[in-house]
Amino acid sequence: MPSPNHLIIVCCHGVWTGGPSNGFSEDEWLIADFQRGETATFIEHIKAGLRCLAEDYDNAMLAFSGYANIASSNNFFNIIPSTKNPSSKVLIEDRALDSYHNVLFSLTLFYTRFHTWPAHLTVVSHAFKEPRLVNGHCTAIGFPLERTAFVGIDPPGMTNEENVDGMKGVGQAVDDWTRDPHGRGEVLAGKRRRRNPWGVWQGIFKEKGGDKGGLVTEGEGEAETLVDGAPRPWK
Repeated sequence: MPSPNHLIIVCCHGVWTGGPSNGFSEDEWLIADFQRGETATFIEHIKAGLRCLAEDYDNAMLAFSGYANIASSNNFFNIIPSTKNPSSKVLIEDRALDSYHNVLFSLTLFYTRFHTWPAHLTVVSHAFKEPRLVNGHCTAIGFPLERTAFVGIDPPGMTNEENVDGMKGVGQAVDDWTRDPHGRGEVLAGKRRRRNPWGVWQGIFKEKGGDKGGLVTEGEGEAETLVDGAPRPWK
């Protein structure tokens, strides 16, 4: 079989801890207080990613940066027949601590698995995060925007006038990433450190050393970063 050339990324926004409802009860989720009422949207993101996979099944791989257990526990929501063995089309990205690494770590996981880079990218997340994920992260990483698609589904009430604080937070995040596109500075790198009490390896590739497929980096572990101006291997 030819190698896949399309990477679909479903970004994680919470952690399902397991339970009899298979994720449909918010009590089974580890989320922040401001995310109350959003877990049904997380499930819609999973379904959207599966629909994208179904539409390009022979060429695509679906990277769950979180959520893979919910998909399998719900029999992939019957979007993809079990006879097709959908688990074989799923990559599990389990290291990302922010949206930038949702994208970058999924790309490098794809390369580690197939020793080739995807030609096309689809990102699934909240609609309001499109400027950050596509114009921000994909541009900083250097993946061509003309080969990048975005599927956005917002939680209910995101644009309500009552959600002033939430929208301010959205704007602040965009500003932070605009100033620091790779998250190297103390504000964004500090958030990663606080989210990583277990010391999960934060190198750009899952394993230390080895083939990087032409991706030029510097530093190691938490300090490893892409080299600006270096050619990107997927171009």
